[in-house]
Amino acid sequence: MRLTLKIAVALLLTVALLFAIYSWQTVKRERVQIKANLSREARQVGIVLRQMTAEIWQTRGERGAMIFLKRNRRLEGGQRVRWVWLEGETSDRFTPLKDPKLEATRQGEIVTLLAETDEGKDYLFTYLPLITPGGRLGAVEVSESLAEMHGYVRESMRRSAFMLATAVACSLLLITVIGSIWVDRPVKKLAAHAERIADGDFSGPVESDSRDEFGLLAGALEKMRGQLASARTADQARLDALEKLRHTERLATLGRLSAGMAHELGTPLNVIAGRAKLLSRDGLTAEEVQRNARIIGDQTQRMTLIMRQLLDFARRSELRKHPLELSGLATTVINLVHPAAEKQGVELQLDIRQPDIRAAADAGQLQQVLINLSMNGIQAMPEGGVLVLRVDRPREVSLPAEVDHPGPWVSLAVRDQGTGIDEKNLQQLFDPFFTTKEIGQGTGLGLSIAWGIARDHGGWIGVESTLGKGSCFTLYLPEYQEQAA
Repeated sequence: MRLTLKIAVALLLTVALLFAIYSWQTVKRERVQIKANLSREARQVGIVLRQMTAEIWQTRGERGAMIFLKRNRRLEGGQRVRWVWLEGETSDRFTPLKDPKLEATRQGEIVTLLAETDEGKDYLFTYLPLITPGGRLGAVEVSESLAEMHGYVRESMRRSAFMLATAVACSLLLITVIGSIWVDRPVKKLAAHAERIADGDFSGPVESDSRDEFGLLAGALEKMRGQLASARTADQARLDALEKLRHTERLATLGRLSAGMAHELGTPLNVIAGRAKLLSRDGLTAEEVQRNARIIGDQTQRMTLIMRQLLDFARRSELRKHPLELSGLATTVINLVHPAAEKQGVELQLDIRQPDIRAAADAGQLQQVLINLSMNGIQAMPEGGVLVLRVDRPREVSLPAEVDHPGPWVSLAVRDQGTGIDEKNLQQLFDPFFTTKEIGQGTGLGLSIAWGIARDHGGWIGVESTLGKGSCFTLYLPEYQEQAA
């Protein structure tokens, strides 16, 4: 409805302006025409009076002529007549007029003047020159009030204003009704379709019976709806495939962890078996029984924790971001990869420089990234070494072109002392199916999936590597900020 009102106001203002200009020009022309008609009538009357005045002056003298003019000083048309001297000496009865505009009367021309009287009224004066028998120049003055003309003009202006107001009101009503039918309803209908599409509902088509611009807009919306529906289907298929790849890689990583976990679980099982045998002996004191039972319980809890961590890691889940304390996540990862590291002769170190760091993240997916990076680092040190998992809040960060989050940032770095990565391979590290491992030791999807998880969280993975000295993979994430109350 607002668009209709804007169009109506703009249109009516334009029409009103044009109508006002036309009315003013019309009134102006009518005023000029009325003045011309009055002047022409005054000239006609004056010519007759001047002729009669001249004849009477010849026969009866000046006194007879003045009496004649005095008797005819008010005519039926509202005109007034009098005699004026245009030159000569001042007398008791008349004072010669000294108006520069009357100079043309010396050549016998009839002059018409518009002037204001002492009463403040506008009059049209017409002067018809006459040379008396005595040789003195005078004139018959015919004057007529313009009050009637002014009244007519005012009435014309009032009629024009009334017609304009009536036209504006009727036009506004008509435009409002027509706009409501032709503009408001189609716009609301298209807006409802647009809101439905914006909410992700692509089920129904965008229909329109109009063949005008609204029909074109409806066609464009329908085309957009179809493309979005197709894109969402394709995106969903892509996301499903990506999630399957992530789950496959997670299971592959889980397989690599299992060998170490078998050893990790074997130790507490041996302890439990030994303590159970001790409990089966006779002659144990109550204190020894309680101590052995407590040790069995502790080892059982240890095994339960290991199995729960493995199950959590293997479980397939959707991306769900929550405030996550990164130091706790790093500790969990260290515990999970410890058996594999111990088997490889790798020492694990946890470097938590900022213990209170948090990020809005999915714990399971970040765990997958860190375990993948850690396992890669462990496998890169066949002769053993040190693997450091560092949690920090970097002061300066060089953002990649594809990252637009302003920060602040937190980081999780995995540094190894392995063989390093050739510089020519650094640009391809995160490409799907690219791997430097031997056939059967890797899928080539781990780093690619890790990069995708980092981008899903608004971050990225940075790499620094030197051949023969080791590599450092750093996961950068936006820091979680508490919302102000």
